[in-house]
Amino acid sequence: AVESATVAMGLSLGEYSALCFAGAFSFEDGVRLTKARGEAMQAASDAAESGMVSVLGLNIPKVQELCDEVVKRTGKPIGIANYLVDGNYAISGAKESCEVAREIASTFGARMTVKLAVAGAFHTAFMQPAVPRLQEVLSQVTIHTPRIPVVSNVDAKAHYDPNEIRDILAKQVTNPVQWETIMTNLLKSPEFTKAYEIGPGT
Repeated sequence: AVESATVAMGLSLGEYSALCFAGAFSFEDGVRLTKARGEAMQAASDAAESGMVSVLGLNIPKVQELCDEVVKRTGKPIGIANYLVDGNYAISGAKESCEVAREIASTFGARMTVKLAVAGAFHTAFMQPAVPRLQEVLSQVTIHTPRIPVVSNVDAKAHYDPNEIRDILAKQVTNPVQWETIMTNLLKSPEFTKAYEIGPGT
């Protein structure tokens, strides 16, 4: 399976695993990068009260409508952070906005909402303070051209140039995860035959 793989991808933090698998950096540097990323994002989360909510049962336009209404009511930001699959999207923003979103989601037709057990509003501007620290560590790590394409969460495209990979990983913490687009493109590809999902734990 390892030798026959022709493309790799990973959701959010999993993009680092995919890049390591593709030989873009060593396992040790991958650990160093993910440690720095986690610490920087935790510090950004501590700086402002924020969170994430999973919204089930709505399409993208409806989730966007929900977010727009919440911003109108609270004056505080919230938006789609994880485009996962039709009917399952994670929204991310100010703590008050997350609470209001959960209160009114059913009026938009949502089947249910789930408050996510995360430190803050990942993949939004709330994570901007984490970017300089991540960029600093990325600049210290040797990045190679991946042996196979690795599809980015930021734009659902593969990037090969080491400096471009650095830039895209720095952008990833503040940009929505385009997982639905990544999966849709993969399944539509005439070359696609088989996928292996390497998940955590069992």
